Amino acid sequence: MSDITRGADDPAAEGWAETWNVALDVGGSGSRLVAELKHGPEPERIQLEGRPVRILPTGSDASEVVASLCRSFTAWAARTGQPGDPAREGRPHVSAAAVGVTGLTSLVPSPGEVHDVLARELFTNRTAVAGDALTAHLGALRGRAGAVLAVGTGAVAFSFDRSGRWHRADGWGHLLGDLGAGVWIGGEALRAATAAHDGRPRGGSKRLLDAALARLGPVPSWPAQLYMSADRARKLASFTPEVMRAAQEGDEMSQRILHEAGKHLATTLATALAPGIPALASTTGRLVQEESPLTRSLAENLAEERPDVQLVPSAGTPLDGALHLARRLAEVPAKVVGYRPWLTVRIDGRGAAGGPADMGADTLVAELSATELPVDRADRHNLPGHPYGQHGPARPSGDAS
Repeated sequence: MSDITRGADDPAAEGWAETWNVALDVGGSGSRLVAELKHGPEPERIQLEGRPVRILPTGSDASEVVASLCRSFTAWAARTGQPGDPAREGRPHVSAAAVGVTGLTSLVPSPGEVHDVLARELFTNRTAVAGDALTAHLGALRGRAGAVLAVGTGAVAFSFDRSGRWHRADGWGHLLGDLGAGVWIGGEALRAATAAHDGRPRGGSKRLLDAALARLGPVPSWPAQLYMSADRARKLASFTPEVMRAAQEGDEMSQRILHEAGKHLATTLATALAPGIPALASTTGRLVQEESPLTRSLAENLAEERPDVQLVPSAGTPLDGALHLARRLAEVPAKVVGYRPWLTVRIDGRGAAGGPADMGADTLVAELSATELPVDRADRHNLPGHPYGQHGPARPSGDAS
């Protein structure tokens, strides 16, 4: 590779010619890492695959997945003869790293540990750890103001306005929310199955009962299988493809469930489009990737609730959003400010190898436009040495928990 000429004001230069931005997407169905080297008119990019996170009694093992993927990247660099930095034990020079993590606010024991892993494995002192719903927003709208609805096992909508304030709707988990998501659809399907099993005059589906019996066995065993499972939400959501198939085959109850799911999701998205949010929206996630009764219901009901909203296709994935975040962290770190607990940022808050905090280099103030990363205004008063990095406790506007 030829050297890259960088200006003296380039924060990633540090006298090193070739630097990488690294992004990760860590989820329940798998994990991915993309590393990008700006090299000529088109950046050079490699992508690696990793295992899904596991849910343990102590929470998610996301930090272990992040460590494994980072090691895969450095091993790839060594194997392919990429230039290494002697100051970083011969590893490739990484300007910044960002990761989007599933279950960040509920299942990850310590986001700070994920920061530590990125710093230790990649020898970088610019790291961002975000919820995957937030990186989904950045990927879908490329950082533009508006709202994005992420639909998978759960459902959550994020938006931000031209003042940089975040807003959130749903994302409260299957006991309190996630209305219209996979877990909700699966739960409604099994209720329809038990109604058919009981012989109730309304609300049953013989088609869904047959499918559930084939998957779960005798009905009396279902409560123990679900109530005693540490992975109940995912088990319920795994039944959603069967509901999709049954709806295509003409099962009226399945069609009704998907229609109601679309109504719930439209309401969630409309709620996120609070006053002051541009009327621009998108959806992302495996349940809305293809046209279905669910997506048609969502679009129709959103048009009824908010006829002014422009619903656009997603411009990218959560991994694209994480890469967008890493790029900005490398290029304009002063414009990347945390929104706790959905986004925490470290910039020179610790040494590249996880050393002590630099008490004098981590207080940043950002002024953002509608096309830049959102900022929690309450997070302006940064406290160096905070366990999560350079930011002190935030009092976010909107509904973030």
